[in-house]
Amino acid sequence: MVTDVLQFDQIFKVGGFLAVLVAALFLVQANRSKLSGRIAKGRRMQLSEVAALGPDTRAMLLAVDGTEFLVVTTKRQQPVITELAPAPAKPAVAQVAA
Repeated sequence: MVTDVLQFDQIFKVGGFLAVLVAALFLVQANRSKLSGRIAKGRRMQLSEVAALGPDTRAMLLAVDGTEFLVVTTKRQQPVITELAPAPAKPAVAQVAA
């Protein structure tokens, strides 16, 4: 029988543990933006985007201390790293009163 293998206190402990895990999951999901900001606060490198160019080729945008780099990797060759020029500032559009 089931009662011979599992006792009530064991079931109660497992249920309590699962309830704590579910509560922690909801707490982390509710505060995701605050937590991610604290985790990434002291980082100097940030991976902006990854795109597959082929079955074994990837292109990545990597930002290091505010400078962006394009990194292209393949399985058989060394990665190619190219510094990207900063994007030009968009000119302000003046509105003409009619």
